[in-house]
Amino acid sequence: MYRCESLFIDKIVQEILGDRQPCGMEKNLIDIESRIDKLSSLLGVEATHEVRMVGICGMGGIGKTTIARALFRRISYMFDGSSFVKGVRENSKKDICVLQQKILKDVLATHHESNITDPDDGAGLIQTRFCNKKVLLVLDDVDDDKQLEFLAATHEWFGAGSRIIITTRNEHLLSDANAIYKPAILLKQHAVELFSRHAFRKNSPPEGYEELSNRVIRYTGGLPLALKVLGSFFRKREASVWESALNRLAKTPNMEIFETLKVSFDGLCDDDKKIFLDIACFFKGRDEEEVARVLNGCGFDAAIGISTLVEKSLITVSHKRIHMHDVLQEMGLEIVRKSYPNSRICKWEEIHDLISTNSNLEAVEAIVCTIAFSNEMTEIQGFRNDVFKSMKNIRLLDIYRDFTSSKPATLPDKLRWLSWLMYPFSSIPVENLRKLVGLEITTGKIQHLWMGYKFLPNLKFIHLHHSSFMESFPDVSGAPNVERLILSGCTKLTEVHKSLGTFRKLVYLNMSGCWKLKCLPSMIEMESLETLDLSDCYSLETFPEISSRMEKLSYIYLFECARLKILPNSICELKSLKILKLSLCMALQQLPKELGNMEKLQELWLGSLRPSNINSFLTWTKLCCLRKLDLSCTQIEEHDFPSNFHAFSSLEELHLSGNSKLVRFPTSISHLSRLKHLELNDCRQLQNIQGLPSGIQVLKASNCISLKEIEDLTEEYVWLYKIFLPSCERLLDKQENKRYLDKMVQQSFLQVPTLYMSFYVIY
Repeated sequence: MYRCESLFIDKIVQEILGDRQPCGMEKNLIDIESRIDKLSSLLGVEATHEVRMVGICGMGGIGKTTIARALFRRISYMFDGSSFVKGVRENSKKDICVLQQKILKDVLATHHESNITDPDDGAGLIQTRFCNKKVLLVLDDVDDDKQLEFLAATHEWFGAGSRIIITTRNEHLLSDANAIYKPAILLKQHAVELFSRHAFRKNSPPEGYEELSNRVIRYTGGLPLALKVLGSFFRKREASVWESALNRLAKTPNMEIFETLKVSFDGLCDDDKKIFLDIACFFKGRDEEEVARVLNGCGFDAAIGISTLVEKSLITVSHKRIHMHDVLQEMGLEIVRKSYPNSRICKWEEIHDLISTNSNLEAVEAIVCTIAFSNEMTEIQGFRNDVFKSMKNIRLLDIYRDFTSSKPATLPDKLRWLSWLMYPFSSIPVENLRKLVGLEITTGKIQHLWMGYKFLPNLKFIHLHHSSFMESFPDVSGAPNVERLILSGCTKLTEVHKSLGTFRKLVYLNMSGCWKLKCLPSMIEMESLETLDLSDCYSLETFPEISSRMEKLSYIYLFECARLKILPNSICELKSLKILKLSLCMALQQLPKELGNMEKLQELWLGSLRPSNINSFLTWTKLCCLRKLDLSCTQIEEHDFPSNFHAFSSLEELHLSGNSKLVRFPTSISHLSRLKHLELNDCRQLQNIQGLPSGIQVLKASNCISLKEIEDLTEEYVWLYKIFLPSCERLLDKQENKRYLDKMVQQSFLQVPTLYMSFYVIY
């Protein structure tokens, strides 16, 4: 028996409505059930004791309102009162008090008599009336935190069990939300179905329209709004009209889609608008760090700009690359065509027409040469060498090969970033480039960057990699703010100016592959330097003294500096050094003794060094933070491992491959309690592997042709999951070894909880 009539009535209502089927309108929605389920799980309607706010965030046209409305219809009966406030962005411009009045009227289910004229009063009324009510409130298309402040400021405004759903394009507004749902674009089969319902009133295209439909669907990129709008547009049109319309779409976007998406763009500040347009025109799919570097060079604040565009669902960043929906990119290109004509050039016909007619060149802000652009340019001999004279406002120039028929006479003084791939001339005019921030001249024929002193106060990035004709690097004392210098692959470079050693703001220096470079400035005082890469500088004989002020230097790569004889003791004063690579420095006479006291060092690569260096190093080292040690091909023997080898207490990875004199497995290795990865490949005299550290995870011992003893690795080594033993045939001579190997192959994965275990044993 129910204790009162109202509870009995509630029970009947829940039984009738609780298992409602989707209404006719919902049945026409595609993939709505899975989306409602995801949102519903985040909303957690069953948890009646708490108030939850959930955001639905995504680009315009992704279906945020549709999903929110569908769920609202299904669950509104479960609350004391409910309100769906559509178009908060537009309606709040007129009078947000009207929205407050609507919410009060909807939730209280009465005509609210109070005439709200002050938003603060309205907010107070909502809080007072709803603080003890279980309310369902949907605020659709919110774009400003002021709107939330007056309509649903905090969880405390609402009674236990209340649910507030906020749809927005701006994720930043959802900082107080309990959860955020981001609808994905439609899968191909769902996109086909949605488009077909609007274009043909059926679930798939009729015969003869399949390919045309696929072209439209590819254009939309699975965006529901675009599929609906274009589906309705193409309804009852002949195939020939489809062809014509598709050709038009390739040039000009559909205005209904354009205006809907442009709302997000219109809400940006001027700098963020420019960043968005640059990305739409030039940087879609590019590395985020690289794009940020160029944008910063052009005078923008890239970090906050990119973050804002992500929050407003205009771009995404994944795997360190910037992505943008095709329809949003098309919107950006159309904005440039309409509002900023000729400002951003990424098509050959555009720049050709501009230069040929010499018209409106002052409007050009950026030219970025794509691969297609480059291929078309091969058909001509290049523009005249004064082509840039009239481009007085250009800030970004990213071009290719023979853009001009001869060396440019001059470059615009407002230019901030110059990138010229396969530069075909011996030098470049930089005399008036006072604003230049980035200079990239790569894989070209440049022989000298400039002659004498040049004042370039804003220059921060110099990238000259694979400039294989350049023999010397000039005086750079007039560019004191350089932060990143790349000279990798400059195979003819023999000398650098002494001013290089005094780059006090330089953070990254890469001179790897400068085969003929013999020496650097005798002293380097790069106080900000973090990374120094001199790998494959085969002719380098001396390493410079290092200033004690270089406290930030963390990474030194000297791999295969085959003629390097001496490392200065000052290298041991680098308090922040984490990685030192000296592998294949076979002429190195001795290691600095203090190297063993570098407490911050985490990786040390000594492969192929002289045995005398290794023996002394192992004797006096105190590298308690070292995690990775490479002693490959050093002719090390068992007795060279000291009894206190456990002093490498943090060692996780040890490389001993190619040590042909190693006969017995060093017992001191067993004391390395943190060792996870051990490589013994090509230790051709090694006869046994026994007494591994208990935490070992990976063992590689391929081509150990003398190996004849191995312990049962399946019992004690519970973390071991990979064993490589190809070409170790002598292990099969003993029946006991064969039994161990068979056991490894047959080992059940389930015996090691939480760790996927697979033995790679090849014999």
